[in-house]
Amino acid sequence: MRAFKGAAGALCAGCIALLLATPAAGEDGWKPFAEKDAAAARRDRQPAQPPARPLLPPLGDGASGRPLASPDGAPTWQPPANASAPPLAGKAAAVESSELAPVVTADGSGLPFELWNGLDIASVEAHLARLDIPPRSAAVNGLWRRLLQSEASPPAGSAAKFQALRAEAYRRSGLLHEQSDVLAKAIGAGKAGEIDAALVVLRARADLAAGRVETGCAAAREAGARKADLPKRLQGDMIVLGGYCAAIAGNAAAAGLAAELAREDGHEAAMALSALDVIALGSEAALTQKIDLPKRIDAIDYRLLVLTAPHEPAQILERADPSLLALLVAAEGAAPKLRLAAAEAAARSNIITPDRLAEIYRAQSFTAAELAEPLTARSDPLLRRALLLKAADSERTPQRKTRLVRALLDDARRSGLYLPMLRVAAKSIASLQRQVEIGWFAETAVEAMIAAERYDDARSWAAFGQGLDRPASELGSSGFQHWLALIDIADPANRATRGQGLTSVEQLALAGRFTPDQLHRLATVLDALDYQVPIPLWEAASKTPQPSSGHLPETGVLSELQDAAKKKEFGRTVLLTLRSLGPGGAEGAHMIALGDAIRALKRAGLEPDARRLAFEALFAAWPRTGS
Repeated sequence: MRAFKGAAGALCAGCIALLLATPAAGEDGWKPFAEKDAAAARRDRQPAQPPARPLLPPLGDGASGRPLASPDGAPTWQPPANASAPPLAGKAAAVESSELAPVVTADGSGLPFELWNGLDIASVEAHLARLDIPPRSAAVNGLWRRLLQSEASPPAGSAAKFQALRAEAYRRSGLLHEQSDVLAKAIGAGKAGEIDAALVVLRARADLAAGRVETGCAAAREAGARKADLPKRLQGDMIVLGGYCAAIAGNAAAAGLAAELAREDGHEAAMALSALDVIALGSEAALTQKIDLPKRIDAIDYRLLVLTAPHEPAQILERADPSLLALLVAAEGAAPKLRLAAAEAAARSNIITPDRLAEIYRAQSFTAAELAEPLTARSDPLLRRALLLKAADSERTPQRKTRLVRALLDDARRSGLYLPMLRVAAKSIASLQRQVEIGWFAETAVEAMIAAERYDDARSWAAFGQGLDRPASELGSSGFQHWLALIDIADPANRATRGQGLTSVEQLALAGRFTPDQLHRLATVLDALDYQVPIPLWEAASKTPQPSSGHLPETGVLSELQDAAKKKEFGRTVLLTLRSLGPGGAEGAHMIALGDAIRALKRAGLEPDARRLAFEALFAAWPRTGS
């Protein structure tokens, strides 16, 4: 270790010397996502845009089934010519016919070879600069990950810059392993001396964030030798990385010098530079002087903080960006409670999968007494969900197992983890034998199976629940039929019975089980998926004010989205969908944006994603018995 520190110290000293000797680069030509903060601030200052068209289209004529409007643009609520026919008959042609699916890549993304048609590097970067990533919507996040994962031919422009954009997008999404893979492939494919200097800095940052000190500091040294080839923003990052390498090698003076150089270059990473200043004062000062924390702390900031005075874990977590949350989850040596809290925060932001969260839960240790009586054990509130999951995993009695799973889900709902926990619970529920004694649990099982996209299992549980001799519920005679309608909306494979469950939804709507906003949202989703919306549901929605809340994108984005979907420009469609929905995903989007996003994905050949979005838009407020 002493030999390594000596070598690293010499390496970092050489890096700092190179910084002193190398002239600064000219105009900064590469600023990935640099527009983001300014663009977000501009959007926040703008008032909400008024709807550009009716949120709910009129009923339509009997011939086409498409909406009509009166000459002044007002809805005309005339029933179609075939109104005597059952209103739930689907648009057979629209539902059964589909365009040929595009040829997809073999990388598992499910996206086509022509992914980036209609885009160049500059336009991709412009879209990324306006996105809030990672998407808070699970449906949108899955689409976003697959977009990054795809190995389709890159858009027109510099291939190295595109890989750098992908790497930066992975980092901001908390996908550090994927970021490292992209950088390794991009650098490995280049010839010695011809590798883009920006990729070298990104590789240094990724390795140091992940704790790979030797390779990270070597990359920082290489980047220091090529300072003139770097854009200004990355020059500052490179200097900070060199300072960190000096600090961990015990070279406090070089760390302080790096902070001075970064300030002279106008680098604005205030916390990182303060940490280097404190380290430069010596070990005693580094252990006593606390540093003011910024609003957001990334993985490199955290690595520097670790070398200074300790900070409260709660302060770190509430400021952690996706890269730091991912780092804390992966750090097996971290304090168990800190790692668990980071895992839950990461799951809420879709940085880790529900399965990964379950692994962290199962890694916690509990006494035999706690596992025997988890519902009454006085465990730490942070550990309660982990305790309930481990107890449910080991329980063999169906009645007790269902009680534990329901308690876990109730606790998860209060903590903003309901949908991820439903997906975790689906595996335990799948092993249950359907018995009359656990009939009360059937609705929970249906929820879990839809969330986990196990649609056949969801239908089986719905049939089981429907067949039980139950007392009258607040859902009236619909029973589980409305859940079959939601399964049908979510399932892209089932076409044979599409639309049949909407009778029960219509009954619930007329019984007042949907709020006005929910009615409009339901009608918007059904229309976007080409269902023939039941006439009574249209009429019920038309009697209430059209919602004006929710995210609307900048003017022109929805028109661009329709154009991209029509031209089958898949990457452009996905990026515009993310921009249209906004940071809240399907639940937080304006009705117009939600409907247009679903239509665009479906038209572009991404119907499974369109249906995931539709499910997410409806699930939280879907009528439940409350059992």
